[in-house]
Formats: sequence, C-alpha cells, structure tokens
Amino acid sequence: MTVDENTITSADLVAQSIDFVEQFSDNVSTLLKAMGNVRMHPMANGTLIQTYKTDTTNAGSRTVAEGEVIPLTKISRTKNKQYELTLTDKLRKTTTFEAIQKDGYDQAVTYTDSKLLAIAQKNAKADLFTALTSKGTTTTSGVGFQPAISAGLGKLAGLFEDVDGVGTTIAYVNPDDLYKYLGNAQITVQTAFGLKYLQSYLNVDVVFLTTAIPAGKVVMTVSDNMNFYYVDMRGEAGRAFEMQVDQTGLIGVTHKQTPEALSYDTIAAGGWLLLPERTDGIVTSTITDPSTVPSTATSTASGH
Repeated sequence: MTVDENTITSADLVAQSIDFVEQFSDNVSTLLKAMGNVRMHPMANGTLIQTYKTDTTNAGSRTVAEGEVIPLTKISRTKNKQYELTLTDKLRKTTTFEAIQKDGYDQAVTYTDSKLLAIAQKNAKADLFTALTSKGTTTTSGVGFQPAISAGLGKLAGLFEDVDGVGTTIAYVNPDDLYKYLGNAQITVQTAFGLKYLQSYLNVDVVFLTTAIPAGKVVMTVSDNMNFYYVDMRGEAGRAFEMQVDQTGLIGVTHKQTPEALSYDTIAAGGWLLLPERTDGIVTSTITDPSTVPSTATSTASGH
C-alpha cells in the first residue's frame, strides 16, 4: 500500500520537535555568549529568586589623630526584590488536515512552526529588556552620545572597582542615537538572536542596538552581574507530556496529532528570567542634547 507523501508519522513529530528546540536553544545561547557568557541557571518551576543591592555609609572622617578610634565605614548587602520563576511562555499552534493536504507538510507545519519560534524568541527578548529597563537603580548623564556612555562606564568602574573578574561591559542603545552620532561613518554590525551588536566600540566590550531602549537613554552593566534563570523542562513533568528538550532543558516542545479535530498541534513551553545580581549594577545614562545645554556651561566644561 502506498503511503500518501503528506502522511505524518511519529518520526516526523519527534524530528520536528527536536529541530524547534535546537533552534531556540542555540539562538539563546548565542545571545548570552555575545553578552559575555552570562551564567545560565536551570531551576524548578516556582523557585523564588532574590536580588540584592549594596548600601554604603561613609565614615565621618578618614583621618584621625594618633591613638584615636577610627570611625566606621558601613557596607551592607541588603535584599532588594524577590521574583518567582514560572512558565512565562505557553504557546500552541494548530494546523488543520485541510491545510496540510492543500499546502503540504513543509509549508503548512514547518513554516508555521518557524513563526511560532519567532514569537517565543520575541517574548524572550522582551523579558530581557524589561529586566534592563525596569530593574536598574543607578543613573547618570552626559552631554551627547559618547559622553553619556563614558559617564556610564565611570559609574560601572566605581560600582565594581573592588570586584575581581566582572566580565565584559555591555551597553544597550537605541539605534537612532547611535546612527545620529555616527553620521555617515561605517560600522561592522553582527547579529545574535535577532539583535544587532558591535564589539569593542567606544571602550565598551559589546554594544547592542535595540528599539526596546528608549531614545536618549543608554543602559549599561557588566556580564557577571546578569544571571539567566530558567525553568528546566527536563525531568518528570517534561516526560509526562512527551516533550523534546536539549541538554540545557531551556524549552520543551511537543507535536501531536489530534484525530478528533483532524488537526496537528505544536505546543511549546518555557520560563525564564534575566536578572541582575545587583540592581545598582545596572546604570541608565541619559543623553543630553548638546543644543539644550547653555553656552556658558559648555564653555566652562571645555575650559574656555
């Protein structure tokens, strides 16, 4: 008996799921490596994650007379916010029998799966930039694009001056701000996880370009300050739903036939949080328009 070429077998289901998982995991890993090998932490769904901030109270004086008691400088690491790791993404797509018969398996299922993958990646990126724009507590500014970045680097240097091995410096900027600064100059841009970035630019190890950062702002941190927590989709729960996962367990995907509806479902699930170890270690630098700065201030700053 000849089998219709559009017939979907169990082997097709598994292969399709594995391909989806590998594409997503590879893209996330590429992004985290581009950021400077951000640490990945697989955890159970429902895990509570605590972030911290550093508070410093300087001594009244650092110079005392011989024999006098040296005043105390107080440095404390205090709890800031707590987050619960949950399944942030549960995605399902249905392809009908008629669509598969009309367009063929590759067009009807594989193509639409790629669209579902794009949605999952878009959601993960949104979570990334939510973490950067909402959780940072340190601010600074500079008159113009490059001075704003320099001010941010100065803040980071002060925050982490007593910490060894902080990793790479990372800046996230709005493309409009960068290209306004560049004018007609040419740059070499790379891509990871759909994000464009530059390496070793303006004394920053990695500069990401994204409209998720408001124009007029630069968000900066160091790679060792960022942690990527995610629900480990391996284990009993994943096996119960016959989900395909890779060695990281970053996302689980399954495909199944639904005979009673003459359809074919793609189901993906995952949960992640990109959180700073220190919220004060994320610096937001405001780009002040030089044209709005009084000329007297500009002359004073330039030494004239």
